[in-house]
Amino acid sequence: MFEKKINKLNIAQIFFLLFLASLFFPIRYVFPTKEAFQTGAYSDFTSISLYLSDIFLILTTLFILPLKSSKLSQEDLKIANLGLPIFLIWLILGIIFKLRTNSSLNYWFLLKYLELAVSYGTAYYLFSKTTIKGLFLKSFVFFATFESILALWQFFNQKSLGLGKIGEQVLSPHLQGIAKIVSDGTAYIRGYGTFPHPNLLSAFLVVGVFFSIYLLINSKNKLLYNLAILINTLGLTVTFSRAAYLALAIGLVMFFYYTLVIARSASDEAISHQKKIASVALAMTAMAILASFILFHPYLSTRATISDSASLERIFYAKLGLQMIKENPVFGIGIGESVLHMQQFSYLRLWPWQIQPIHNYFLLAAAELGIPGALILISIFLSHLWGLVKKLKSPISFELTTYYLLFTTILCAFLVLMQFDHYFYTLQQTQMLLWVILGIIAAETKNPQGGD
Repeated sequence: MFEKKINKLNIAQIFFLLFLASLFFPIRYVFPTKEAFQTGAYSDFTSISLYLSDIFLILTTLFILPLKSSKLSQEDLKIANLGLPIFLIWLILGIIFKLRTNSSLNYWFLLKYLELAVSYGTAYYLFSKTTIKGLFLKSFVFFATFESILALWQFFNQKSLGLGKIGEQVLSPHLQGIAKIVSDGTAYIRGYGTFPHPNLLSAFLVVGVFFSIYLLINSKNKLLYNLAILINTLGLTVTFSRAAYLALAIGLVMFFYYTLVIARSASDEAISHQKKIASVALAMTAMAILASFILFHPYLSTRATISDSASLERIFYAKLGLQMIKENPVFGIGIGESVLHMQQFSYLRLWPWQIQPIHNYFLLAAAELGIPGALILISIFLSHLWGLVKKLKSPISFELTTYYLLFTTILCAFLVLMQFDHYFYTLQQTQMLLWVILGIIAAETKNPQGGD
């Protein structure tokens, strides 16, 4: 029986890693629904899709549930974070409150949040009970590096690579709706990889850079992770995501400043060792950023503005969001439905391609779920951040320090990105990434040993 349980847990880990891989390749089936075209054209934000990642997550959960039900300890029964069930209860109350006017989108987005809770719980369980940590980090860096290579290839060729079967968009500087920059009067596509938009790719590459730095510091294979830092930084550069640049910059300052401060407070022998390791990682990261700046300087200069159309659109959407919140402060306008009401709150006539979600995670949450719903989400994020801060305050080894610091930095980077875009709220890949990272944080801050 013991061997049988071990085998099931091993299979669960395999499916979880396949789930991770599938986040990088958004293969899906889109169900034909009227809501998908309700804005006047097809919209991902109002469509209903089954992703390959959904299937792998379900399979992972199916192999975990028999293990948990066969022998539940008192520790297993404890809820990792009370904010999550409270949030789900709030969503259900919102559905009940609007029962007469609910659409299929409301029920679909409720189901998606339940799935995100499952992804959180799955990550929490596996990182609490198994040694998946190392393989997870290395797999993520591998796929992030692969995506960076694709993004660089796309940018230099200025066209798609024919990888549509694994999620790549059809890319060309002449196609409407494709994210571009304009340099010296010429339009250039931004790096997509296999993601639906460069901004989503940039979020994954920010994580890839920080995972690579952690593995460089705590691994013997320095060359491999030095190379990963360089490639991921270059890949991140060609996404031309200003929010990602800012999140990366803030995260790097946090990570290396804290690491060097801790090194000074250690013993003389430890100071020398820690400073050497941290200095190598800092030097490599700085060189990667310098190389990116030298290679792409003419194109980067096009993003050195806050008065372009993308920035003005974000302000416009934020104003619409504030109007929605003002008129629906308690339960919001309806989960998953803010896009459908954009025209209602706009003083301008919007074309279908202009109808997009509010480009701020918390404004969008408040508009759809009400102010209490947004506050519950904020409390969830801050409670996880506080759990990491408490771990960093306790006396721990240098490896554990960098491990807790890694997830502190990533969560702070996510909070920065949330101020400028909606994808952590609206799109499958980044939704899953956020809640898996939160589940890992919950597992590692609960575990007194800090992981395996």
